[in-house]
Amino acid sequence: MKIFETKVNEDDLYKINEVLLTGQLGFGENVSLFERKFASFSNKKYNVATNSASAAAFMIFAYLRHIHGRCDVYTTSLGFTSPAWAAKHFGHNLIFVDVNDELQFDVEDYKTKRNIRCEKYINAGTKIVVMPVLYGGVSNIVGFDSFFDNSEYSEIIVVDSAHCVTPTIKSNFTFFSFHPYKPICTSDGGMISTNDTESNEYFRSYRNFGRVPQRESYTIEQEGFKFYMNNLNATIGLTQIDRYEDNLKTRKRNYNILKREYKLLPHDEKSSFYFATNLTNNANSIIINAGLVRHYPMLHKMEYYNNEQVLPNLERLHNKILNLPLYRKIEF
Repeated sequence: MKIFETKVNEDDLYKINEVLLTGQLGFGENVSLFERKFASFSNKKYNVATNSASAAAFMIFAYLRHIHGRCDVYTTSLGFTSPAWAAKHFGHNLIFVDVNDELQFDVEDYKTKRNIRCEKYINAGTKIVVMPVLYGGVSNIVGFDSFFDNSEYSEIIVVDSAHCVTPTIKSNFTFFSFHPYKPICTSDGGMISTNDTESNEYFRSYRNFGRVPQRESYTIEQEGFKFYMNNLNATIGLTQIDRYEDNLKTRKRNYNILKREYKLLPHDEKSSFYFATNLTNNANSIIINAGLVRHYPMLHKMEYYNNEQVLPNLERLHNKILNLPLYRKIEF
């Protein structure tokens, strides 16, 4: 299998170099432009650019604690640590849900755990937050939207869309990652997308130290930190938005090539094709020999999370996970 490097676009280099030469490296006009252009991907009214997906998740769980107090947060153990850690950090109750055979959030396992918890443990008024991970870049999870459209609990849906920039799944809040090798990449960056006006204002203040403009200065009206995306990364992001369709064609082509050799988990039409996943009994030896990485270690098995849950399907499948990159042109 041959992997070909991506050629550098001279127009992109000019745009980036222009920002470097003017010295406009902090928060700048390209951040707002990037937010506006990204709306066509997220399909949300408000898009708040951050310096990472981790910062985006941190702000979402800060807001949920601020508005609703301690929530019950259901998410999969197969995901990056920072979103789960953010929920834990703000005192939310973290409950891990098993995955289905396609490594996605298992709605039936969630339903069982939610019903048991609501009957025995949950306090009246405790909000339920559901955080699926669009693993591999898929845009939706089979059966997810129909289940939550008819749910009696009015769950808040927070979607970890770090692998997909064109999600179609039902959500109140969606957060994205633009880390290198992602479908839209910068040197680092993230985004929160929502249709909620109040939270949009909260996030915009939070990402800028909690500051609110006041005449020639500012005042502090809420908690916050330096979580905004800088102008340089926004400029890089703008060049990547322009190239997304071409890059997606390459990713889809690579997926179809690999599909001839491997039995791959399915991607839907709106998927961003972040990587291709093959479940194979010799995954460990391939990973070691090829220098690949398994995304991700199981969070519920880590001592830090101090979690005694058993997730039988994930534990059965985890050692079989082989993730294959799709971002460069390949040929056998």
